[in-house]
Amino acid sequence: MKSRRLVSTIAVAFFGLWGMLQPAFPYGGRAQDHWNPAHLQNLPRGLRAIVQKWEAACGGSIAAAQQFALYLTVPGGELVALHFDDFRCANKSVHCSTTGCLHEVYIATNGQYRRVLAVRARDIRLLGDQDTALVEISGVSGETRALRWNGRRFVE
Repeated sequence: MKSRRLVSTIAVAFFGLWGMLQPAFPYGGRAQDHWNPAHLQNLPRGLRAIVQKWEAACGGSIAAAQQFALYLTVPGGELVALHFDDFRCANKSVHCSTTGCLHEVYIATNGQYRRVLAVRARDIRLLGDQDTALVEISGVSGETRALRWNGRRFVE
């Protein structure tokens, strides 16, 4: 009886430990590929074509991290923010400098993408605010400013 209880306790401990380790190894024991090609391949076709144009300026293959493209639905379309700090390019100076990395925001309407904002910054965040959107821009010096979407572009 004691050996049965010991085996049961060990099994519970093992599976409990395995459950805690599972997030670190989501794909059969291998760490997730930060620069997975699917992060670019899974972009909508129109947006993927825009991003692929960077390959020539980069001087070789390009890749993106999972947080490269972030989406926010607004009345009249969908906003997509591209974060070039999460973009791998052999010539990083093409999209990053001392003023920050390039961040672009596109509006998608009827499958067409139009750039509505391009800024070099430490980071940007798209935020929903009732029926509109805000973009919060964080500069490299720590300053922050917010722009509001007016249906056509971002304004102060």
